[in-house]
Amino acid sequence: MENPYSDETFLARWLNGTLDAKEKIEFEKSEDYQKYVTIINKIDTLDSPEYDKENIFQAIKDDITKNKKTIPLIPNWSYGIAATLLVLIGLFFFFDTATTHTTDYGEQITIELLDGSEVILNSKSELSYKESNWKNNRTVTLTGEAFFKVKKGSDFLVETSSGNVKVIGTQFNVNTQKDFFEVICHEGKVKAIGYNSKEAILAKGRAFRVANNIVENWETETTKPSWISGETTFTNTPLKQVILSLENQFNITFNKDKIDQNQRFTGSYNHDNIELALKTIFVPMEISYTFKNENHIVLVKE
Repeated sequence: MENPYSDETFLARWLNGTLDAKEKIEFEKSEDYQKYVTIINKIDTLDSPEYDKENIFQAIKDDITKNKKTIPLIPNWSYGIAATLLVLIGLFFFFDTATTHTTDYGEQITIELLDGSEVILNSKSELSYKESNWKNNRTVTLTGEAFFKVKKGSDFLVETSSGNVKVIGTQFNVNTQKDFFEVICHEGKVKAIGYNSKEAILAKGRAFRVANNIVENWETETTKPSWISGETTFTNTPLKQVILSLENQFNITFNKDKIDQNQRFTGSYNHDNIELALKTIFVPMEISYTFKNENHIVLVKE
């Protein structure tokens, strides 16, 4: 089998930038050239540490010159090519990892994405995305709740376990939990797609929710979610989601065996005072609450 290149270390020397002019011209005319360039360009788009081309070159050279006395079934130059490709592919997959942001109980953080878009992440939530090719693939994965201010550009996609939201440039809030998916558009227009394929196009002031497979739509005059300012507001929301919000905000748990979590609640609570928050929610619903310890509360329908 004939070596298409000048020697066993050809690709390693190309990677190292030490080909002579004639070799470089001939290689750039070959069918393989563009394939290798594509791999290199993909690596260059990643926000990753610099790799040492000198060390890579020497390692490949040492490897393919080892055990020269053995007659190989496959030519040595093939191993050189394979070694070089493995290095390149390995670098790509190692560095092409997701960036992840998480919040703790009662915590909010603001995240600026690569295009200048902004995400405010609510308590006990997680946002992840890949920086590679971000300009053409603006996709984030959300668990929990977040408010998005998206710069205009390519399509912006928010993926969740309960549904997806697709936009171009707008401001909107997404709250996603098990069997619960809620989107409120505060500016521009968004497309909300629930996990059950139910969808809606939302303009400013419109809201969409899928809770226990029931679709709901309503209007709102708010320009941003109230939780950003220290107060969480609900509109005819299942009590199960209200309780989850309290747990995430105050790092508490509830015994809910003696209440109906499908009841609906409309109102709000303040993040600064847990006792006031409990009274605001449970007294109007005629539900008593008792602290069994500092972080566990028993709920009983009166």
